[in-house]
Amino acid sequence: MPSLSPSKTKGALFDAAAFADALKSAVDAERAGQRHGAVGKLLRETMPAVRRDGLGHSDRGDKVAARIARSMDAIIKALYKLSPASGDGIALCAIGGYGRRELAPFSDIDLLFLHRSKQKPAGDAALRAVTDFMLYALWDSGLKIGHGVHTPKTAIDFAKQDMIARTAYLDARLICGSKKLFDDFHGGYDRLRWGTKSQFVAAKLKEQDERHAAAGETRYLVEPDIKEGKGALRDVQTIRWLYKYAYGGAIGEHKAIDKIMDVSERRALQKAERFLWSVRAHLHDLRGRADERLTFDIQPEIAARLNYADRKNISAAERLMKHYFLNTVEVGRLTRILFAKLEEERAKRRPRLPALLPKELQSDEAPGKPNLRIRGGRLDFASAARARKTPRDFFRLFRAFSKQPKFDFHPDALAVIAEQTPKVTSDVRKDVSIAALFEGILTKSSDPVRVLRVMTETGLLGKYIPAYGSIVGRIDYGLYRRFTLDEHVLRSLGVLARIRRGQLKDDHPIATKLIKNADTPLLYFLAMLLRESIWTLGEKSALQCEKLVQRIARRLGLSVEDATLVGWAAANHLMMVRTAERRDLTEARAIEDFAKSVGSRARLDLMLVLSVCHLRVVGWHSWDELTRRQITELYEAAAVWFEDGEAALRESLGARAAAARSQTKVQLSGWSEAEKEDFLSRLTDAMFRSVGPDIIVRFAYLAQAAQTDRADAAVTVTPRDGDLEAIIYADDRPGLLADIAGVAATSGLGVRSVQALTTADGKALDIFVLQSPDGAPLEDLNLSRRLHGALLSAARKAPGKPPSLRRRLGDRRSIFSVTPAVRVEIDASQDATVVETEGLDRPGLLFELAAALADMDVSIVSAHIATYGERAVDAFYLCDRKRSKITDAATLKQIEKKLLSVLSSGSSQ
Repeated sequence: MPSLSPSKTKGALFDAAAFADALKSAVDAERAGQRHGAVGKLLRETMPAVRRDGLGHSDRGDKVAARIARSMDAIIKALYKLSPASGDGIALCAIGGYGRRELAPFSDIDLLFLHRSKQKPAGDAALRAVTDFMLYALWDSGLKIGHGVHTPKTAIDFAKQDMIARTAYLDARLICGSKKLFDDFHGGYDRLRWGTKSQFVAAKLKEQDERHAAAGETRYLVEPDIKEGKGALRDVQTIRWLYKYAYGGAIGEHKAIDKIMDVSERRALQKAERFLWSVRAHLHDLRGRADERLTFDIQPEIAARLNYADRKNISAAERLMKHYFLNTVEVGRLTRILFAKLEEERAKRRPRLPALLPKELQSDEAPGKPNLRIRGGRLDFASAARARKTPRDFFRLFRAFSKQPKFDFHPDALAVIAEQTPKVTSDVRKDVSIAALFEGILTKSSDPVRVLRVMTETGLLGKYIPAYGSIVGRIDYGLYRRFTLDEHVLRSLGVLARIRRGQLKDDHPIATKLIKNADTPLLYFLAMLLRESIWTLGEKSALQCEKLVQRIARRLGLSVEDATLVGWAAANHLMMVRTAERRDLTEARAIEDFAKSVGSRARLDLMLVLSVCHLRVVGWHSWDELTRRQITELYEAAAVWFEDGEAALRESLGARAAAARSQTKVQLSGWSEAEKEDFLSRLTDAMFRSVGPDIIVRFAYLAQAAQTDRADAAVTVTPRDGDLEAIIYADDRPGLLADIAGVAATSGLGVRSVQALTTADGKALDIFVLQSPDGAPLEDLNLSRRLHGALLSAARKAPGKPPSLRRRLGDRRSIFSVTPAVRVEIDASQDATVVETEGLDRPGLLFELAAALADMDVSIVSAHIATYGERAVDAFYLCDRKRSKITDAATLKQIEKKLLSVLSSGSSQ
């Protein structure tokens, strides 16, 4: 690990002797009634010096934590010395992290006051005087203090009932006061520990499982929790707690450690712990508070403090995060070792678990009998020596687990694999029997994600497929993805496996049918596994990516034809998603262009499955009802084009419009035939292809109400799938769409989608789907009422002043940079010119872009919004005021220049 740079914070450091003198003066002043709150004020002023002292004296995070704890000891001792305490009636103990001498700059301080009084603490005046004196001073300092007041007996009784207290007391140490009291407490705790080892281990395992579940069952979040995340500091502490509870001493203080972890494993634990503590110490210092989440905005600064530098194709922050993931993997491996050894110790005291290898595991796709056994209820090599010489055995172990995951891996077996991965050479990669085993692992596992993740963490999968190994721990730096690239791939494979088993048939009937009927399921699994291979290339060339993936797919058993298909899919896996989000799918031209780019029905089928699996995983809110509808419409329309040609596609789109028109007519049940015909005659087929009959019906009632009331506009705001759907009926005018977008921005809402339609008689039908910036459900009725009023006002008349645009608290988009771009595509639509803008997203961006177009007297026929974290890509279908397609080169150049100016004006905010 790179060495630590000293803290940049300047100021005086902590001096224990000087503090003790100052404290005495402050206490004397308070007792004399001369200065109120003097002790708390002194402590508040002292704590920054304590933090500076810790960060300024060490190049290791664990030593920073220990030094801060030592300074805190001096503060507590000085306070205790000046308290009304007397004799041996009180023992003041540090517990929890403070007891372990592990204090980050803004950690909580946990204390235990032990006493002998038979009275309750509130009734013991002497005890109360001590606790009040110390605790009020510490509270006044701004420190977060946790405390308990007990006799040794009541402390142990409490620990029996409360696992949090029992865990905190495990690390208790005496700071000052009666040693005898502390020894009595410690002796009682030790007796409790001896009789409850199994209970404690079970409780900690359950707690860890729950914590991991809350963290998404993965250590590969792009913005991880340095303390509570999987493989983070809490897991390191769990290893130490379990060992200490089982053996009565810290790791290294008891000979039993030699049976649990060898020297190299203990060093690995220490190295991981030091790294995590270094990151945490600087995270606290930079934030100025107890913040444990390693977010994008702070990662570059921590990388700089830890002396990481940019390398070719990878930034300093990415290198920091790659090391973070490697260390959390190591913590996971060491946790697995400890758990297995503890289980083996317990197994010695109970009937032996069956050691016979189940019949199902006695054969697989490779020749000969597998070199496997069941050891302590876990999968292990029957001969580790043989496994070291035969890399095929590595894959047989994982294949066995894929069949019966109830037998977890024995850590000794995984240690052999991790040690021997350098032996996975080109000869191993070309081994046909290993390819067959790998196909079984991929396509026949009940839980392929779990198998492949362990293969990844041992290094085997990355060595077997180097293109995959290159993305392990890599981050696509931005707010769109939740996980590292490799974790995204594995989770997508998990979705694919669930679709294949029919578990998601209600959500994805088309994808389920496609993969269920596939002649070669491996094709789909390899396409998913290799879909991010372009990241392995120095220059991200689609052609080079396609060739690379083809070679890998051939080696892994696919035919030339199937390998070519997989290569194409990996190089173009986002084509369907981007088309669905950025094009008007009611136009035959958009469908035809997409289908021609895809080239074949087989490619279309594969792309649908890849798109579904990708979107369900990639972002927090990347899969919703709108996305499902867009993807489905694009697939079904393209399928018609492939099956029956261009004419059939146009006929299908026409039939869809006719069916929607007919359904709308039926739903207008309270209207006369004349009223229906009059209204429907004003609507074009394009409108019926764009929106469903339910929206057309609501539009009809809006129009009817407006005419009855002689109003020039009407609005409805309706909750839908956690978003708000706003339908606006108004006289069409330049800038109407911009005004509506401005209201959304002023309300603090993001625009999920826009449909801007115009009737034959010049009435605008605008449909906005609005969402909260963080994707949380919008359930505030007051917000809906305010939004309705503001939208109605803007629909009636252009606002007199531009909207107030400001970033909300916590908006982190501005920490990234996106190169502004404007792309003009004259041939993308038959009736309009498509202009696509790309830039850094910000509040009101759609308003600014739409307003700029209105200033140029350009009409927006439809707008298609796509947001990828901090990156906004908006596609506008444009016409002139006469509703004609814009083809004049000078006008298009002016549009491009104006929009680029809007995008650039916010790129540096």
